Amino acid sequence: MSSEHLSTQKKTVAPESVNAEQVESFLAEHPSFFKHHPDVLVALELPHGGTGAVSLVERQVNLLRERNIDMRSRLAAAHLHAEQNDSLFSGTRKTVLQLLALDTMDEVVETISECFSSHFDVELSNLIWLAAAADELNVTPYSDSAALAVVDGLIKHQQPFAGVFRADEMTALFAHCHSEGSAAIVPLVRNERLVGVLAVGSSNVHRYESHVGTLFLDYIADVIMHLPTHRAR
Repeated sequence: MSSEHLSTQKKTVAPESVNAEQVESFLAEHPSFFKHHPDVLVALELPHGGTGAVSLVERQVNLLRERNIDMRSRLAAAHLHAEQNDSLFSGTRKTVLQLLALDTMDEVVETISECFSSHFDVELSNLIWLAAAADELNVTPYSDSAALAVVDGLIKHQQPFAGVFRADEMTALFAHCHSEGSAAIVPLVRNERLVGVLAVGSSNVHRYESHVGTLFLDYIADVIMHLPTHRAR
């Protein structure tokens, strides 16, 4: 038998010497294999058309379409988060500048309420000075003693948190709210004494659930407790 005849013979591989996983791995590593070996592609048995059959090309197109939709969804979500972060940064900057422009600590409550409403579109907000604020900051505490007792109980561990609150708790935090809702609250601490509470809330019980972070409120609280008007005293 001539060498030429031997070179044109097809090589046979025992079925037990290779498995489907190896074939799949090889094709994944060499995606252009069929492009360079069209004779192998012709020899494959691929369903095309017919009842219940989907061609290989059609299946690939569908997969690419699904991945494209998923990628566009991811990009849209990333764009939305970027816009939200830009808005949050802009609102924070404006709030800090307005706080720094204040002459006295007595103006902080009204300014915070105005900033949260105009810069962050917050439904409910409040800064409540507790009894210790009179000694530590020389500001007048909240006048509603019953509400103060409720608020003091909510923040007794001096840890920020968010969650669902009963109607009486929401009223204590936000005087004009008389229904259950959700809120995020952060303590204001001076010389290890609890002097106030910064809170944002909503009549929607799902708006500020327990998993909602309080990083933004923590930052604003730190700014309030380090205002020049406060240090001057």
